[in-house]
Amino acid sequence: MLAALALAGAGCSTPGSGIQAGEHVTVYVSMPLRGSGAVEGRDVVRGAKLALADAHGKVGQLGVRAVYLDDTAGRGARARWSQAVAAANARRASEDSTAIAYVGDFDSGATRASLPITNQARMLQVSPASAAIDLVQPFLGAGDQLAEDVQPTGERTFGRVIPSDQVQAEAAAAWAKRLGARSVAALSDGSLFGDTMVTAFRQAEGGLPRTEPRRADLLYYGGTAAEVPASVKRDASPCSRQTLIASDAMFGAPLFRSIPAGVFNCPLIPAGEAPPRGVLVTSAAQDPAQLPAAGQKFVRAFGGRYGRDPGRYAAYGYEAMAVVLDSIRRAGDGGDARDSVVNAFFDTRDRNSVLGTYSIDDVGNTTLNALAGYRITGGRPVFANPLRVP
Repeated sequence: MLAALALAGAGCSTPGSGIQAGEHVTVYVSMPLRGSGAVEGRDVVRGAKLALADAHGKVGQLGVRAVYLDDTAGRGARARWSQAVAAANARRASEDSTAIAYVGDFDSGATRASLPITNQARMLQVSPASAAIDLVQPFLGAGDQLAEDVQPTGERTFGRVIPSDQVQAEAAAAWAKRLGARSVAALSDGSLFGDTMVTAFRQAEGGLPRTEPRRADLLYYGGTAAEVPASVKRDASPCSRQTLIASDAMFGAPLFRSIPAGVFNCPLIPAGEAPPRGVLVTSAAQDPAQLPAAGQKFVRAFGGRYGRDPGRYAAYGYEAMAVVLDSIRRAGDGGDARDSVVNAFFDTRDRNSVLGTYSIDDVGNTTLNALAGYRITGGRPVFANPLRVP
């Protein structure tokens, strides 16, 4: 059920004036609930609902309710996240005087639409899945510089509980070393995402000999399966003599999109062929099987409530809501004030969570360095290895 979860409470007092009996705040959650991203989006929502239920819908005397919104447009299977809808969701939250935080969006493109609005409202926004570097920094290696096109106030209000694209590329480089690759090459699809992933991979691959794509023992592809330039197809070998490592963007959204049995839709492999050396995929989200003890407790609770195992992003939805609630708690008497909650979030240190122990750094990134590696087996991704960035 995706209707708003309402808890006790009639309106707020003056924000930050001290929590009054019966007062409540609202957390908005914006996720894709239809189309190709619906499975992951609904898992995030279900995880967030479990976190709120575990808190009994309260932080101290302050009631907390949640409103769950769909950020997609279109009909049926063609529905997908929409910049216009994501922006409308953010405006709805920003204009609600009880709104204290915004969990979303899933796709980095949707977050680029919602974040400028929540930032101008000085509202905390926490994403369980948006990993793009330009949400927190203008470019790779920009240090503590602020990406002012998405955070136009010049003050940070956004953070995430999932490792960034840079960390995922670094995990791929670490995996390549563990595999004993003798020579590597990296190819981008020419997009900003692809170029960023390749740059981050190359910065982290130190010690591995580089060569041209056709001669490489291991090929890293930084791009998506949606649009592969002819130059990439021309410069790469058919992958049949190589190990191929790609990011989870290779499969579009979601990673576990159905793939015909026995056929991997790799744009660098002729149709119908399977590379004997292997196709590997990194995932910024951990596999549920590798979560720590607190995460395994969550997995059991999720299964008990919803009658099925959680997908990769369910625990990230739980933690996004949980860290919002914890930020409200740590804000004390300012738990109903947006600025106080933002400040408390950026003070998150050594937090024990269902994902593991992490802090939030100065730009809003999680310090969590646990990721997942998958192997394509029988045309489908199968969890192969936990990955960790040194």
